[in-house]
Amino acid sequence: MARAELDVGELLMKLVARETGEISKVDYHPQKPVFSHDTVIGESRLPRRSPESQGVSSAFFVDLIRNLSENKECNIHKFMALRHGNVIAECAFEPYDMDTWHVSYSMCKSIIGMAIGILIDEGKLTLEDKLSDIFSSRMNPLGFFKKSITVKNLLNMSSGVEFYEAGAISGNDWRKSFLESGFKFDPGAQFEYNSMNTYMLSAIITEKTGKSAFEYCKEKIFVPMGIQRVFWESCPQSITKGGWGLFIRIEDMAKLGQLYLQDGMWDGKQIVSKKWVEESTSWQIETGKGDNSHYGYQLWINDDRPGSFAYNGMLGQNVFIYPDVDMVVATNAGNSDIFQTSRMAVMIREAMKNDLKVQDDPLPENFATLNSLKAICKSVSGRNNNFPTIYSGGWKNKSVRMTTGGTRVRTASFGDKRAAFKSEVRSFNVRKENHLIHQWLSKLDGKVYDIEQKGVGLMPIMMQVVHNNFTDGINKIGFRLCDDNSFYIDIYEGMEVHSLRCGFGGKRYTSRINMHGEVYEASLASYCVTDEYNRLVIRNDINFLEEACLRTMNIIFYDDASDREDRKGTFIHPSVPSKIEVRLSETPGTAMLIATMKSMAPDALSGMQGKVVSKIFKGGLKEAVEHAVNNTIQPTISGVLSEPVLLGIEDAEGDDAKRPSSEEIENIETDID
Repeated sequence: MARAELDVGELLMKLVARETGEISKVDYHPQKPVFSHDTVIGESRLPRRSPESQGVSSAFFVDLIRNLSENKECNIHKFMALRHGNVIAECAFEPYDMDTWHVSYSMCKSIIGMAIGILIDEGKLTLEDKLSDIFSSRMNPLGFFKKSITVKNLLNMSSGVEFYEAGAISGNDWRKSFLESGFKFDPGAQFEYNSMNTYMLSAIITEKTGKSAFEYCKEKIFVPMGIQRVFWESCPQSITKGGWGLFIRIEDMAKLGQLYLQDGMWDGKQIVSKKWVEESTSWQIETGKGDNSHYGYQLWINDDRPGSFAYNGMLGQNVFIYPDVDMVVATNAGNSDIFQTSRMAVMIREAMKNDLKVQDDPLPENFATLNSLKAICKSVSGRNNNFPTIYSGGWKNKSVRMTTGGTRVRTASFGDKRAAFKSEVRSFNVRKENHLIHQWLSKLDGKVYDIEQKGVGLMPIMMQVVHNNFTDGINKIGFRLCDDNSFYIDIYEGMEVHSLRCGFGGKRYTSRINMHGEVYEASLASYCVTDEYNRLVIRNDINFLEEACLRTMNIIFYDDASDREDRKGTFIHPSVPSKIEVRLSETPGTAMLIATMKSMAPDALSGMQGKVVSKIFKGGLKEAVEHAVNNTIQPTISGVLSEPVLLGIEDAEGDDAKRPSSEEIENIETDID
């Protein structure tokens, strides 16, 4: 394991040093296709029913969704609940969409477990088959001295192999490295979560069928269940990653939970045998974890309710299954969840355990609570109409809180005329920032700033590492104002230019970002604010809609006008700043990367390498390295105006110059206000 640990440390040091390009030891090739927002042939949709018709009160979901939306730690993206195979509650939290696929991380391990069960039912594999036999032609000549690892050891995470997740950045041949790795303990002796166990299960599927695990799952699971818009990444040797790398829609996640509730049966066809469902959801090994003390075959056995279990992926990608009440709850999120320990997971599990009340017969329809459920789902989605709430002062001196369906809360005060009050409220969200766009941001049109520090990218570090897609570094940032009043920030990164349309006044726009041949959808919400020095700041919240990550980018404009003799640049004197400062952060990120560094075990290293690493991590440099990692996740960069404006000379083209319209911009965008 020493080699992989050193590779992790080496990659982290490269990130800290802001090296760019292909800094990983794993070859990069673009894989992920552009997501199709159109329903495709063969795709099926679950039936929708009211909660009451399925014996559940709508009030239960009103309270749960409200609590999830109000707790910032949850950072939930999507929620769906099923009973008796019917969708009874669903909502996407702004700016996410129920129909778009989402990264699943380790949730997809449970699908590999299903595929292995099918392979066993077909007579092509047994639980006691040994890796040394399955991969005999690929083993090291001395491989027969290795301890025996069985398929069952991989399924219940008890292989004991030292080659784990870190191996995904240590080279191209993960299968060979796993087979030649050392052991921490005898196979079967204890539980240790290791995504490479699932990768090897995926490799077994390929070895036995000649197909990738993704192809096999499409044939045996996805297509028969009407799951069409799905994608699974592969390793450099074209073996499906297995333990991570799956993009899937939340409705299809919920279907996979319902499949096991139905003992592996779907539309009259036995997808997975009932015997395998029962065996894989039974206690197979003790985990030693207090919150999840038992594990089955590639899924977690929970104690929320009798017989409950879960497909779990980090950062909040979950499918909770409750056989005793015939219910499924699926989530996508971007929180700090590792093993169902986040605030979001705890709130859902406690509600299902303590607050849920169900009955077999339908409840009387309660249109008031059902409308409340619809209203809150629409509200958190950000797709409802703006409406004002007077929270103090009464009509004489109104203080208004604008509701725009998201977490953005703004306050304004108005006079006593009701007609004026109504019109003012409608225009409140846009009027001030529109004024800034016309009077101030128009000055930035066509201006480009050269970035002085290199190695910082638009895509969060978390995404770069997981997808092995590393930045070439932002080298310029430009601004454009189109004739339809749309305002763009252009990020020059390597050979690409990412055009992000700013969504001011409560609006959001979605742009497609091409990172080395892989396209990611990003939603941008922007706000004009000032910092502690009264400098103009454009704050941009960039949500990567297919991911669990959020990138915040604050662009600060220096009060040093390049086009004024007095050098003043304020709201009173709109101008062209000579410099900008850009502060970036990502969520989640910092804590997880530092936790990775702390988890490295220098005691396991030997020789000069061990001495060097131990010196860093045990000596006084450890805190400095952690500080450097924090600065990597939350960097600050600065830019200088590329072509300073000549004093006293107006732009030769001026306002009469023809600016490109938004339709002429190549990136695809969607107004989801």
